[in-house]
Amino acid sequence: MIKDHRLAALLAGMVLLTGCASTSTDTSTTRSSLPAGDAMTSGMVMPDGSTMAAGSPASSTDAAGAPSAAETMICGPETRTTITTVLGLTTPPTPQSTWADHLYTCTYPLPMGTFIVSVKQSSDPATAKTYFADLRTQLGTTETLAGLGQASYGTTAGKVVLIKDNDTLMVDATQLPAIFGAQQSQRFDFAYEIASDILGCWTTG
Repeated sequence: MIKDHRLAALLAGMVLLTGCASTSTDTSTTRSSLPAGDAMTSGMVMPDGSTMAAGSPASSTDAAGAPSAAETMICGPETRTTITTVLGLTTPPTPQSTWADHLYTCTYPLPMGTFIVSVKQSSDPATAKTYFADLRTQLGTTETLAGLGQASYGTTAGKVVLIKDNDTLMVDATQLPAIFGAQQSQRFDFAYEIASDILGCWTTG
């Protein structure tokens, strides 16, 4: 059973959200300057500080051709700083990002394993709710989480999913050890904390 982590995440967020840069909360209209159309060049450094993996195409159906500034924040300095602080790393991780089919994925190669954060960009809130519900079915056994976004759920294996407006955020710590980092974090605890911090930056941006 997943326990209630709202207080712990709130306390962590009060410290870590001071590093949040300004991001638009209207994720359906604000776009970054990522190019559209062709596949990205291998190792290309993105505005959020991540590197775009080889052969990662921009969405061909997104009118603006790019994820929003709020969405790319999952690979940005705010999230990298949070991860560094929580895990007690000596240097911030350098993630790789991909953007395809309106899904922005940020993969963090951490010393203890791979950590993945992704945002699905939907055309409107109704479509986002459908995606959010379908993803829950795909994940199997989940538990509803309180106080995280407009709606959220998680798995004991270490995935946390939340929805805000047109965006569905998934934080995946399932490839990390059972216990890891300077704070001896558990997978679900860590995923919840990062999801909470990202949501806090989206809300205050």
